[in-house]
Amino acid sequence: MEKVDLSIGNILKLHTKAKLQDKDLYSFLKEELPDISAEDRLKYLSAILNDYFEEYEFDKDDEFRADGYIIKRFYPKKEN
Repeated sequence: MEKVDLSIGNILKLHTKAKLQDKDLYSFLKEELPDISAEDRLKYLSAILNDYFEEYEFDKDDEFRADGYIIKRFYPKKEN
């Protein structure tokens, strides 16, 4: 199992890649980091949103169940 790397550089790298696609952040992380636990994936999601929250959008009613958790969908804001 991969070690969790919440360093500033790694979080920036994941955030930058997430901004280039159309999936919600959790689904992107699940695809990008398939070999980590749901708990560790949520740590990455939290770290990205902690540093870059204003660059994501969400609907408070848009959520789904995955890996035993209810997760809000955060999508990268698209540049106009």
